[in-house]
Amino acid sequence: MSVSRAGAADARDVRVVAKGGAVQVAGQLTQGVVAFLFVSVIVRLLGTAEYGLFRQVAQVLAIAGQTGLVGFNYSAMRFIAKARASGDPGGVRGAAWVAVTGTLIASVLVFAILQLGAEAIARRFAETDDSVRELAALVRTGALFVPLFALTQVMRYCTQAYKTMVPSVIVGNIVQPLTRAAAATGLILLGLGVRGAVLGHVVAAAVALGVAIVLFRRMVTDIERAAPLRTQPGPMARFALLQGGASLLGVQTLGLSVLILGAYGTDRDVGLLGIALALQTPGTLFLGGVVNIWAPVVTDLYERGEIRRLESLYRAITRWVVTFSFPVFAAMIILPDLFVDLLAGDRGQGAASLVVILAAGNLLYAGTGPTGFVLSMTGRPGVNFANSAIAVVLYVALGIWLVPRYGALGMAWVDAGVTALINVVRVVEAKLLVGVHPFGWSLLKPVAASIAGLVGVATVILIVPAGTVGSLVALGGGGVLYLAVLRKLGLDPEERQVWDGLRRKMKSLRGDDATP
Repeated sequence: MSVSRAGAADARDVRVVAKGGAVQVAGQLTQGVVAFLFVSVIVRLLGTAEYGLFRQVAQVLAIAGQTGLVGFNYSAMRFIAKARASGDPGGVRGAAWVAVTGTLIASVLVFAILQLGAEAIARRFAETDDSVRELAALVRTGALFVPLFALTQVMRYCTQAYKTMVPSVIVGNIVQPLTRAAAATGLILLGLGVRGAVLGHVVAAAVALGVAIVLFRRMVTDIERAAPLRTQPGPMARFALLQGGASLLGVQTLGLSVLILGAYGTDRDVGLLGIALALQTPGTLFLGGVVNIWAPVVTDLYERGEIRRLESLYRAITRWVVTFSFPVFAAMIILPDLFVDLLAGDRGQGAASLVVILAAGNLLYAGTGPTGFVLSMTGRPGVNFANSAIAVVLYVALGIWLVPRYGALGMAWVDAGVTALINVVRVVEAKLLVGVHPFGWSLLKPVAASIAGLVGVATVILIVPAGTVGSLVALGGGGVLYLAVLRKLGLDPEERQVWDGLRRKMKSLRGDDATP
């Protein structure tokens, strides 16, 4: 391939991911704002301990939902992308059929286990006999969430295999969180308390599933719809089990910090950590936004043998993630009290130190880019599974050791340390197994700008009066300095594509632009 042709191919890759990333980030931003307001409202309506109880139930349901998926969402995305790349419309239809069938069977089984084993689950986390009955009732109330959520995820990932994020974002980042916030808040105000918040979870999953089915049916082409069904249940199931296991054992997915604190700490500990975890969301928006469109592109490039293009795009995406994430985590490290006060007010007292520790760990999480999908989508889900299994063992062992002594603070240190370690290991594995790594010299630009922003915030803090207003002024000054230094160092063409895409999408969301 000539240099000009290679450059044109790289540009096409960047446009695909930049467009999908912009759509997803716009959706993630909407979801983040809604989630921030939702947590802020229910912490104030329910109290920190009751919010901690809801957080535990939500985490149990999240794990059950991932278990019910059995990884068929990832399998659907990979096998549909492969079938489309090879011009096999029957394979597209067959991959969707296998994924839906497998997920339905598994998720209904998990639903039944939750109904039958609710008391056993509750005894592990409840603090008194009365709270065992309450927690068991809440788990049974929310159990229907599992098949609804699992099928929704399969539908979303089927649409992502078409290299577009719009349907998935509409379902997962707009419809579901808005419905949950409205339904849960309304039911809490009606006097249902934590049960109302759990019911809101279920209602949102049901609405999202209906929308997801409609959107996927619109995406399937006439040729694919009419093609003879060609299924690969064996290969799809094997891939699903390995990748599903890796995803399920991911410490973020499992929410091990919430579960370990619930088992060895108090509901208030869980509530405080839940506040700190909620505040990490803005810093992970871009990474979470870009990985879903990145995953099918990895499969496409790897299957075509375009390793150089894969590494070029991998480095560009990591640079984007650092550009958008580092200043957010840096701000949380230097001004944690401001963010806690904005989210939870007086009820968040004690969460600031947790915010700092988690943000420090997330700097490495964001700084290593979307490495996990490089391993999985190049056909190595077993490596990710092993990584996740080792991380869970470390997480549980360290959590059981430290939580009884240090409570939520110990759990935060475990979260940050294991998160940083596992992501560094994945970078090394991607280099050894695939031959790619995420670091280029241009990565130093956002890192330098973030350091300059931190210096700016610290300087303003020494000048302005203490308090919320002074902290906001310092934050604004640091942000301006960050952007100024980044501009002085120069944005790469890839960053400009992302910024332009984000501006268009945000204008579209506000109704200022009719461009879809």
